[in-house]
Amino acid sequence: MPMFESRSYLQKEIIDKDHLDMHLMTFYKYIKREKNFPKPFFVSGNRKKWDGTALQYFIDKKSGR
Repeated sequence: MPMFESRSYLQKEIIDKDHLDMHLMTFYKYIKREKNFPKPFFVSGNRKKWDGTALQYFIDKKSGR
């Protein structure tokens, strides 16, 4: 089960092997398209950052914890 700390994460950090451990296309196809997936709190060009607490809440809710 991935654990996200209460800090900001870039997309490549979310899908790395220490957290979700999935390919980018799998992430877009099954997770990012969901309407409940948290919105990034910082957007600057191609760089987006997500809140770790919001990501952890989303994962916990999706898994039924």
